[in-house]
Amino acid sequence: MAVARAGNFTAAASSLHLTQSSLTKTIRELEQEINLVLFERTTRQTHMTATGQTFLPNAVRLLNDFELTLADLRAQSHGTSGTVRIAAGLAFASTVLPRVLRELQARHPGISVSLTDDTSGGVIRRISSGEVDIGIGSYVGAAVNVLAIRRLLRARLGVLFPAGYVHVPSQVSTEDLERYPIMKDVEDSSIATSMRKNLPATWSKVDNTITVTNLDLQISLVREGVGACILSALAASHPSARAMPFRLMEDSGLYRDVYLFTRKGVSLSPAATTVVKIMEEVLPHLNFVEGVSVDETPSGEDQDAERLQGGEKA
Repeated sequence: MAVARAGNFTAAASSLHLTQSSLTKTIRELEQEINLVLFERTTRQTHMTATGQTFLPNAVRLLNDFELTLADLRAQSHGTSGTVRIAAGLAFASTVLPRVLRELQARHPGISVSLTDDTSGGVIRRISSGEVDIGIGSYVGAAVNVLAIRRLLRARLGVLFPAGYVHVPSQVSTEDLERYPIMKDVEDSSIATSMRKNLPATWSKVDNTITVTNLDLQISLVREGVGACILSALAASHPSARAMPFRLMEDSGLYRDVYLFTRKGVSLSPAATTVVKIMEEVLPHLNFVEGVSVDETPSGEDQDAERLQGGEKA
């Protein structure tokens, strides 16, 4: 390209910061390798042959593609481009991630995000298998040896009631749970895990004629008056739930912890690290309902999985 632009080897060598003899030798070796002549040389001028003119557009394209590839790699190394795959529970995905992704788009439009919602059990299965880069959900005792775990927030449990429900208490007692028509949660969810562990007798009495697997469906059914629903304060912060009364349970030990999961021993990509940093910046400034406390664990400090498995209530 340089020789074609300059029209002679001397000027081309100067632009490439090479000696003329080195450039001449390089071109000659290329011509010998392809067994074709690319330049016709005279004492005063260098002209491209027909073969050289045919090859030049391809050479330009190849070098441009190479430069673009290098630029993309540089951007990825700085966390300003790339694709990040995230699996998260719907409560977190609906209440936190919209703000996170808005900030991400504003600051780093070159980063793409693939977002999947799942139950807590599903999130852990996806991150354990390497299907996603980041998992966000509640710990349910699986994949201890392959997960790096950092708590993001704690959300107390409560009950979401239909608007206009006449028997809404200031706080919900265990006895209240046995009186209300409460829809059942899917068994591998964080709510079911917490209730089964801490209030097994009460959970067994919860109406199981309707089992709901999705937060949006839960909120829709509560809105229609089908029944009440046990939710975390994080889920009750969902925009669609704001118009309905949410009451915390009297037992402050009933809560849902939300964790950031990554694979142990596998470094996050720069783009994924950028997403996590923005998430940590956004979390303290979100307007949650009462009952959500954001964790202050320093960025990068993972927590012991064995302790979480045995010591946390949710």
